[in-house]
Amino acid sequence: MVADMQNLHPSPVLAHTLTMPLALLLALSVVVILMLVAMLLRYRKWLSQLGAAAGQLAKGDFSKPIQSTGPPPVADLANTLNQMAQQLDDRLSEVVRQRNELGTILSSMDEGVLAVDSDLRVISLNRAAAALLQLDPARTIDRPIDRALDDDDLRRFVRQPLETGRGMQGEVTLLRPADPQPEGAPPAPPTDPRIIEAQSAILRDAAGRRMGAVLVLHDVSDLRRLESIRQDFVANVSHEIRTPISAIKAAAETLFDDLSYEDEHPTDPAQLRNFLGIIARQAERLHAIVEDLLALARIEQGKREDAIELEPGPLSPVIAAAVETCQAKADKKDISVRVRCETGLIAKMNRTMLEQALINLVDNAVKYSPEGSKVEVEAGVDGSEAAVKVTDQGRGIEPEHLPRLFERFYRTDRARSRQMGGTGLGLSIVKHIAEAHGGRVSVESLSGQGSTFVLTIPRPG
Repeated sequence: MVADMQNLHPSPVLAHTLTMPLALLLALSVVVILMLVAMLLRYRKWLSQLGAAAGQLAKGDFSKPIQSTGPPPVADLANTLNQMAQQLDDRLSEVVRQRNELGTILSSMDEGVLAVDSDLRVISLNRAAAALLQLDPARTIDRPIDRALDDDDLRRFVRQPLETGRGMQGEVTLLRPADPQPEGAPPAPPTDPRIIEAQSAILRDAAGRRMGAVLVLHDVSDLRRLESIRQDFVANVSHEIRTPISAIKAAAETLFDDLSYEDEHPTDPAQLRNFLGIIARQAERLHAIVEDLLALARIEQGKREDAIELEPGPLSPVIAAAVETCQAKADKKDISVRVRCETGLIAKMNRTMLEQALINLVDNAVKYSPEGSKVEVEAGVDGSEAAVKVTDQGRGIEPEHLPRLFERFYRTDRARSRQMGGTGLGLSIVKHIAEAHGGRVSVESLSGQGSTFVLTIPRPG
């Protein structure tokens, strides 16, 4: 039995033969493992570089291309990332360019543009809209529309497209905030209402889904005011002309009827002179209205075409000529006209037009001053301008009339003005002549204490 057990042990030769393949296999395994570790360490370096480069791409930095070194798989991956980076850079550049173009267009528009998302939060507000609605863009963006806008009508314009899918168009009147008042004074009511033409529409994405609404605003206050002035002008012209035409027609018809029955009803010479006097006075009034309208048209055309020539010249002779023209009317009312003008005062002017403006001012002062009073004409330097003041001792002008005093056909007392022969265009002509000279005209007046009109024009530079 023992002998049998001893026979089971391999011989040394056999053991050596079996050990050699195992050692070789172990050695080969170690070599392979070392090669894999070396390869992994090498790939780790390249992969680490790719990871860092990808991180830069994620941050939007496309300025440094990835080095396409290393084994083919790593190089291919680097090239792919470089191509992707170039495409992203091109697309982002295009998006930025379009965004800048859109921002420039919106900021340059006179129309206000306000956009909201589907949750009615403000997502865009251009400069014009911020000015019209008196909003701070930094505090308005991302705010709900109910908190951003105070006006119910404007909020309704924004909501309707999202609620119904249809836009709105119409006009909204906004009141400007009142000017700050001194402490303790009662609050002033809002003034100068603005008329805003508003139009809203739905915003849709590429798939046609509703993503918000846009509101476009246009201030048409000046347009509506000019339309109102035009309508008033047409109505006033019609009214002013109708009165003398009616008087002329009535007088002429009466005379015609009397002459038709000359044998039975001889015409009274006194009555004849009376009717002819009516015709003559009303014809003269029509002539004055037409002449003033033509004068206004010539001045406005000259302003538009820059056809009004202004030359430096002394102001004193122009004032003297205007006063001389009005002296006869002043003498009839025993009104003294006193003139004071700084020596050597020079202004840029069209002498004929400026003289007409001063005639209108002095004539008005004489017309509305009581008998035995005085009218003062004073000219002097006001900074870089020359100012001519015409002061009367009339009954003055109520404050509510002052803002509209230079409008065509505007009268503080229509019956009294017509009785004195005014056309209602004199002060409007003065205003247009002043503006044609690059100047202005203003008035200061207190009821019962007379009025002072100031005509200001530039002096030579």
